[in-house]
Amino acid sequence: MLPEVVRYLEEVRSHLHLDSLTERRVIGELYTYFQEKVADLQEQGLSEAEATKEAIKSFGRARVVARLMYEAYSKGSWTEALIAALPHLIVAGLFATHLWRHPVLALGAFATIVAVTLGGWWHGKPNWLYSWIGYALLPLLITGFITRQMFGEAVSALLQGQGTPATILSLALLSALYTLSLAIIISTTVRVVKRDWILTSLMLVPLPILGIWLFNTERVGGLFQTSGTLLYQWDAAMASVLIVLAAATAIFIRLRQRVLKAGALVTIGILAGAIAVENIWGNPGFLGLLVTSLLLLLFLLSPALLEASIGHGEAKAESWWSEEWVEHPSMIE
Repeated sequence: MLPEVVRYLEEVRSHLHLDSLTERRVIGELYTYFQEKVADLQEQGLSEAEATKEAIKSFGRARVVARLMYEAYSKGSWTEALIAALPHLIVAGLFATHLWRHPVLALGAFATIVAVTLGGWWHGKPNWLYSWIGYALLPLLITGFITRQMFGEAVSALLQGQGTPATILSLALLSALYTLSLAIIISTTVRVVKRDWILTSLMLVPLPILGIWLFNTERVGGLFQTSGTLLYQWDAAMASVLIVLAAATAIFIRLRQRVLKAGALVTIGILAGAIAVENIWGNPGFLGLLVTSLLLLLFLLSPALLEASIGHGEAKAESWWSEEWVEHPSMIE
Protein backbone atom coordinates (compact mmCIF):
# COMPACT_ATOMS: atom_id res chain seq x y z
CA MET A 1 0.00 0.00 0.00
CA LEU A 2 1.38 3.44 -0.92
CA PRO A 3 2.26 5.74 2.01
CA GLU A 4 -0.23 8.34 0.79
CA VAL A 5 -3.11 5.87 1.14
CA VAL A 6 -1.88 4.80 4.58
CA ARG A 7 -1.77 8.40 5.79
CA TYR A 8 -5.18 9.22 4.35
CA LEU A 9 -6.92 6.17 5.82
CA GLU A 10 -5.13 6.68 9.13
CA GLU A 11 -6.50 10.22 9.28
CA VAL A 12 -9.99 8.91 8.52
CA ARG A 13 -9.63 6.29 11.26
CA SER A 14 -8.41 8.87 13.79
CA HIS A 15 -11.72 10.73 13.47
CA LEU A 16 -14.11 7.77 13.31
CA HIS A 17 -14.64 7.24 17.06
CA LEU A 18 -16.28 3.86 16.49
CA ASP A 19 -15.50 0.56 18.20
CA SER A 20 -12.34 -1.14 16.94
CA LEU A 21 -14.19 -3.88 15.04
CA THR A 22 -16.38 -1.38 13.18
CA GLU A 23 -13.40 0.87 12.49
CA ARG A 24 -11.55 -2.05 10.94
CA ARG A 25 -14.59 -2.91 8.84
CA VAL A 26 -14.99 0.68 7.62
CA ILE A 27 -11.30 1.11 6.79
CA GLY A 28 -11.28 -2.30 5.09
CA GLU A 29 -14.20 -1.24 2.89
CA LEU A 30 -12.53 2.08 2.05
CA TYR A 31 -9.27 0.32 1.22
CA THR A 32 -11.09 -2.07 -1.11
CA TYR A 33 -12.68 0.90 -2.85
CA PHE A 34 -9.25 2.53 -3.16
CA GLN A 35 -7.87 -0.58 -4.84
CA GLU A 36 -10.72 -0.63 -7.34
CA LYS A 37 -10.49 3.12 -8.02
CA VAL A 38 -6.71 3.04 -8.51
CA ALA A 39 -7.00 0.02 -10.83
CA ASP A 40 -9.63 1.83 -12.95
CA LEU A 41 -7.48 4.95 -13.19
CA GLN A 42 -4.40 2.92 -14.14
CA GLU A 43 -6.39 1.30 -16.94
CA GLN A 44 -7.01 4.84 -18.21
CA GLY A 45 -3.25 5.35 -18.53
CA LEU A 46 -2.28 6.94 -15.21
CA SER A 47 0.73 5.74 -13.22
CA GLU A 48 0.17 4.15 -9.82
CA ALA A 49 1.28 7.31 -8.00
CA GLU A 50 -0.93 9.55 -10.17
CA ALA A 51 -3.89 7.17 -9.83
CA THR A 52 -3.48 7.08 -6.05
CA LYS A 53 -3.35 10.86 -5.82
CA GLU A 54 -6.46 11.19 -7.99
CA ALA A 55 -8.30 8.53 -5.94
CA ILE A 56 -7.54 10.36 -2.69
CA LYS A 57 -8.69 13.63 -4.24
CA SER A 58 -11.97 12.02 -5.33
CA PHE A 59 -12.65 10.89 -1.77
CA GLY A 60 -12.55 14.42 -0.35
CA ARG A 61 -11.43 15.56 3.09
CA ALA A 62 -10.68 12.77 5.56
CA ARG A 63 -12.70 14.47 8.34
CA VAL A 64 -15.78 14.64 6.11
CA VAL A 65 -15.45 10.96 5.18
CA ALA A 66 -15.02 10.04 8.86
CA ARG A 67 -18.10 12.08 9.84
CA LEU A 68 -20.24 10.41 7.19
CA MET A 69 -19.02 6.94 8.22
CA TYR A 70 -19.67 7.76 11.89
CA GLU A 71 -23.22 8.86 11.15
CA ALA A 72 -23.80 5.70 9.14
CA TYR A 73 -22.60 3.32 11.87
CA SER A 74 -23.05 5.08 15.23
CA LYS A 75 -26.83 5.02 15.66
CA GLY A 76 -27.91 2.31 18.09
CA SER A 77 -31.16 0.36 18.05
CA TRP A 78 -33.98 0.92 20.54
CA THR A 79 -32.89 -2.28 22.29
CA GLU A 80 -29.39 -0.86 22.74
CA ALA A 81 -30.89 2.42 23.94
CA LEU A 82 -32.94 0.60 26.58
CA ILE A 83 -29.94 -1.44 27.74
CA ALA A 84 -27.87 1.75 28.01
CA ALA A 85 -30.59 3.38 30.15
CA LEU A 86 -30.96 0.38 32.49
CA PRO A 87 -28.19 1.18 35.03
CA HIS A 88 -29.71 4.62 35.63
CA LEU A 89 -33.12 3.00 36.11
CA ILE A 90 -31.74 0.33 38.45
CA VAL A 91 -30.15 2.90 40.76
CA ALA A 92 -33.21 5.17 40.44
CA GLY A 93 -35.31 2.21 41.59
CA LEU A 94 -33.10 1.76 44.66
CA PHE A 95 -33.70 5.40 45.59
CA ALA A 96 -37.42 5.38 44.76
CA THR A 97 -38.01 2.35 47.02
CA HIS A 98 -35.52 3.44 49.73
CA LEU A 99 -33.77 0.10 49.24
CA TRP A 100 -30.33 1.57 48.56
CA ARG A 101 -29.59 1.21 52.29
CA HIS A 102 -30.52 -2.48 52.30
CA PRO A 103 -27.08 -4.16 52.14
CA VAL A 104 -28.11 -7.36 50.33
CA LEU A 105 -30.23 -5.64 47.67
CA ALA A 106 -27.75 -2.80 47.11
CA LEU A 107 -24.81 -5.18 46.80
CA GLY A 108 -26.85 -7.44 44.52
CA ALA A 109 -27.75 -4.52 42.25
CA PHE A 110 -24.17 -3.31 41.96
CA ALA A 111 -22.84 -6.86 41.54
CA THR A 112 -25.21 -7.20 38.58
CA ILE A 113 -24.01 -3.89 37.14
CA VAL A 114 -20.37 -4.93 37.51
CA ALA A 115 -21.05 -8.35 35.93
CA VAL A 116 -22.82 -6.79 32.92
CA THR A 117 -20.01 -4.24 32.59
CA LEU A 118 -17.31 -6.90 32.56
CA GLY A 119 -19.28 -9.00 30.08
CA GLY A 120 -19.73 -6.04 27.72
CA TRP A 121 -16.07 -5.05 28.08
CA TRP A 122 -14.89 -8.52 27.11
CA HIS A 123 -17.33 -8.82 24.20
CA GLY A 124 -16.44 -5.89 21.98
CA LYS A 125 -17.35 -2.84 24.12
CA PRO A 126 -20.73 -1.99 22.48
CA ASN A 127 -22.03 1.57 22.73
CA TRP A 128 -24.56 0.70 25.45
CA LEU A 129 -21.75 -0.39 27.79
CA TYR A 130 -20.44 3.03 28.80
CA SER A 131 -23.35 4.10 30.97
CA TRP A 132 -22.84 0.87 32.94
CA ILE A 133 -19.13 1.53 33.53
CA GLY A 134 -19.76 4.67 35.58
CA TYR A 135 -21.96 2.80 38.04
CA ALA A 136 -19.52 -0.14 38.12
CA LEU A 137 -16.84 2.29 39.33
CA LEU A 138 -19.15 3.81 41.95
CA PRO A 139 -18.51 1.17 44.70
CA LEU A 140 -14.78 1.95 44.50
CA LEU A 141 -15.46 5.66 44.93
CA ILE A 142 -17.93 5.14 47.78
CA THR A 143 -15.52 2.82 49.58
CA GLY A 144 -12.76 5.40 49.29
CA PHE A 145 -15.10 8.12 50.53
CA ILE A 146 -16.34 6.30 53.63
CA THR A 147 -12.85 5.07 54.62
CA ARG A 148 -11.08 8.40 54.20
CA GLN A 149 -11.50 9.31 57.86
CA MET A 150 -10.02 5.98 58.96
CA PHE A 151 -7.09 6.56 56.60
CA GLY A 152 -6.52 10.08 57.95
CA GLU A 153 -6.57 8.87 61.55
CA ALA A 154 -4.04 6.12 60.76
CA VAL A 155 -1.69 8.58 59.05
CA SER A 156 -2.04 11.05 61.91
CA ALA A 157 -1.28 8.35 64.50
CA LEU A 158 1.86 7.27 62.65
CA LEU A 159 3.10 10.85 62.26
CA GLN A 160 2.65 11.38 66.00
CA GLY A 161 4.55 8.19 66.80
CA GLN A 162 1.48 6.48 68.26
CA GLY A 163 1.03 3.83 65.59
CA THR A 164 0.32 0.25 66.58
CA PRO A 165 0.65 -2.89 64.43
CA ALA A 166 -3.11 -2.69 63.83
CA THR A 167 -2.74 0.91 62.68
CA ILE A 168 0.07 0.01 60.30
CA LEU A 169 -1.91 -2.94 58.93
CA SER A 170 -5.04 -0.84 58.35
CA LEU A 171 -2.97 1.88 56.67
CA ALA A 172 -1.30 -0.68 54.40
CA LEU A 173 -4.63 -2.27 53.44
CA LEU A 174 -6.28 1.09 52.75
CA SER A 175 -3.27 2.25 50.73
CA ALA A 176 -3.46 -0.91 48.64
CA LEU A 177 -7.21 -0.40 48.17
CA TYR A 178 -6.77 3.23 47.08
CA THR A 179 -3.92 2.34 44.72
CA LEU A 180 -5.91 -0.46 43.10
CA SER A 181 -9.02 1.70 42.83
CA LEU A 182 -7.11 4.58 41.24
CA ALA A 183 -5.39 2.21 38.83
CA ILE A 184 -8.73 0.75 37.74
CA ILE A 185 -10.41 4.15 37.38
CA ILE A 186 -7.52 5.78 35.52
CA SER A 187 -6.86 2.85 33.18
CA THR A 188 -10.57 2.50 32.40
CA THR A 189 -10.94 6.22 31.73
CA VAL A 190 -7.90 6.27 29.43
CA ARG A 191 -9.13 3.24 27.49
CA VAL A 192 -12.56 4.81 26.99
CA VAL A 193 -11.09 8.20 26.04
CA LYS A 194 -9.05 6.48 23.32
CA ARG A 195 -12.33 5.16 21.95
CA ASP A 196 -14.26 8.43 22.19
CA TRP A 197 -14.27 11.28 24.71
CA ILE A 198 -18.06 11.62 24.36
CA LEU A 199 -18.48 8.06 25.62
CA THR A 200 -16.21 8.94 28.55
CA SER A 201 -18.53 11.83 29.46
CA LEU A 202 -21.49 9.44 29.16
CA MET A 203 -19.68 7.12 31.56
CA LEU A 204 -18.92 9.89 34.07
CA VAL A 205 -22.14 11.93 33.95
CA PRO A 206 -23.89 10.29 36.95
CA LEU A 207 -20.85 10.55 39.24
CA PRO A 208 -21.08 14.29 40.09
CA ILE A 209 -24.78 13.89 40.91
CA LEU A 210 -24.17 10.90 43.15
CA GLY A 211 -21.21 12.78 44.63
CA ILE A 212 -23.46 15.72 45.53
CA TRP A 213 -25.81 13.32 47.27
CA LEU A 214 -22.97 11.49 49.04
CA PHE A 215 -21.32 14.65 50.35
CA ASN A 216 -24.67 15.94 51.54
CA THR A 217 -25.24 12.80 53.61
CA GLU A 218 -22.21 13.88 55.63
CA ARG A 219 -24.05 17.03 56.63
CA VAL A 220 -26.62 14.92 58.48
CA GLY A 221 -24.23 12.40 60.02
CA GLY A 222 -23.15 10.07 57.23
CA LEU A 223 -24.45 6.91 55.59
CA PHE A 224 -24.14 4.68 58.65
CA GLN A 225 -24.61 7.10 61.55
CA THR A 226 -27.89 8.68 60.48
CA SER A 227 -31.44 7.41 60.78
CA GLY A 228 -33.11 6.43 57.56
CA THR A 229 -35.72 9.19 57.80
CA LEU A 230 -33.12 11.92 57.36
CA LEU A 231 -31.28 10.18 54.55
CA TYR A 232 -34.41 9.22 52.65
CA GLN A 233 -35.54 12.85 52.28
CA TRP A 234 -33.56 13.17 49.00
CA ASP A 235 -34.54 9.84 47.50
CA ALA A 236 -37.39 11.16 45.37
CA ALA A 237 -35.18 13.91 43.91
CA MET A 238 -32.35 11.45 43.18
CA ALA A 239 -34.73 8.99 41.52
CA SER A 240 -36.17 11.75 39.33
CA VAL A 241 -32.75 13.02 38.26
CA LEU A 242 -31.53 9.52 37.40
CA ILE A 243 -34.67 8.83 35.35
CA VAL A 244 -33.91 12.01 33.39
CA LEU A 245 -30.37 10.69 32.81
CA ALA A 246 -31.83 7.37 31.67
CA ALA A 247 -33.98 9.12 29.07
CA ALA A 248 -31.03 11.26 27.95
CA THR A 249 -28.84 8.17 27.60
CA ALA A 250 -31.41 6.43 25.42
CA ILE A 251 -31.64 9.51 23.19
CA PHE A 252 -27.84 9.67 23.06
CA ILE A 253 -27.64 6.11 21.72
CA ARG A 254 -30.26 6.82 19.05
CA LEU A 255 -28.64 10.01 17.72
CA ARG A 256 -26.28 9.86 14.74
CA GLN A 257 -24.44 13.20 14.71
CA ARG A 258 -21.59 13.66 17.19
CA VAL A 259 -22.38 17.31 17.75
CA LEU A 260 -25.95 16.41 18.78
CA LYS A 261 -24.70 13.63 21.05
CA ALA A 262 -22.23 15.95 22.76
CA GLY A 263 -24.73 18.79 23.03
CA ALA A 264 -27.48 16.60 24.47
CA LEU A 265 -25.15 14.93 26.97
CA VAL A 266 -23.57 18.15 28.24
CA THR A 267 -26.89 19.99 28.44
CA ILE A 268 -28.73 17.21 30.27
CA GLY A 269 -25.73 16.59 32.55
CA ILE A 270 -25.60 20.23 33.61
CA LEU A 271 -29.37 20.44 34.09
CA ALA A 272 -29.44 17.22 36.12
CA GLY A 273 -26.59 18.47 38.31
CA ALA A 274 -28.32 21.81 38.84
CA ILE A 275 -31.57 20.04 39.78
CA ALA A 276 -29.66 17.82 42.22
CA VAL A 277 -28.00 20.84 43.87
CA GLU A 278 -31.33 22.68 44.05
CA ASN A 279 -33.16 19.77 45.67
CA ILE A 280 -30.42 18.35 47.91
CA TRP A 281 -28.36 21.33 49.01
CA GLY A 282 -31.31 23.67 49.07
CA ASN A 283 -31.55 26.96 47.19
CA PRO A 284 -27.95 27.87 46.25
CA GLY A 285 -28.96 31.08 44.50
CA PHE A 286 -28.16 32.16 40.98
CA LEU A 287 -24.42 32.44 41.62
CA GLY A 288 -24.30 28.97 43.18
CA LEU A 289 -26.13 27.42 40.23
CA LEU A 290 -23.87 29.25 37.79
CA VAL A 291 -20.71 28.01 39.52
CA THR A 292 -22.12 24.47 39.70
CA SER A 293 -23.03 24.55 36.02
CA LEU A 294 -19.57 25.77 35.01
CA LEU A 295 -17.87 23.08 37.10
CA LEU A 296 -20.07 20.39 35.56
CA LEU A 297 -19.36 21.77 32.08
CA LEU A 298 -15.61 21.57 32.71
CA PHE A 299 -15.98 18.07 34.14
CA LEU A 300 -17.96 16.76 31.16
CA LEU A 301 -15.63 18.39 28.61
CA SER A 302 -12.40 17.35 30.36
CA PRO A 303 -12.31 13.99 28.49
CA ALA A 304 -12.04 15.97 25.22
CA LEU A 305 -8.86 17.62 26.54
CA LEU A 306 -7.52 14.24 27.63
CA GLU A 307 -8.21 12.74 24.20
CA ALA A 308 -6.39 15.63 22.55
CA SER A 309 -3.41 14.83 24.77
CA ILE A 310 -3.23 11.03 24.53
CA GLY A 311 -4.72 10.51 21.07
CA HIS A 312 -7.36 8.19 19.71
CA GLY A 313 -7.39 4.57 18.61
CA GLU A 314 -5.41 1.40 19.02
CA ALA A 315 -1.75 0.90 19.77
CA LYS A 316 0.65 0.99 16.85
CA ALA A 317 1.25 -2.73 17.12
CA GLU A 318 -2.42 -3.28 16.35
CA SER A 319 -2.71 -0.72 13.57
CA TRP A 320 -5.56 -0.98 11.11
CA TRP A 321 -3.19 -1.44 8.20
CA SER A 322 -1.67 -4.70 9.47
CA GLU A 323 -1.31 -7.09 6.55
CA GLU A 324 -3.41 -9.77 8.21
CA TRP A 325 -6.67 -7.97 7.57
CA VAL A 326 -5.86 -5.41 4.89
CA GLU A 327 -5.22 -8.26 2.49
CA HIS A 328 -8.28 -10.17 3.73
CA PRO A 329 -10.84 -7.56 4.93
CA SER A 330 -13.54 -10.23 5.05
CA MET A 331 -11.84 -11.59 8.17
CA ILE A 332 -13.25 -8.71 10.20
CA GLU A 333 -16.87 -9.42 9.42
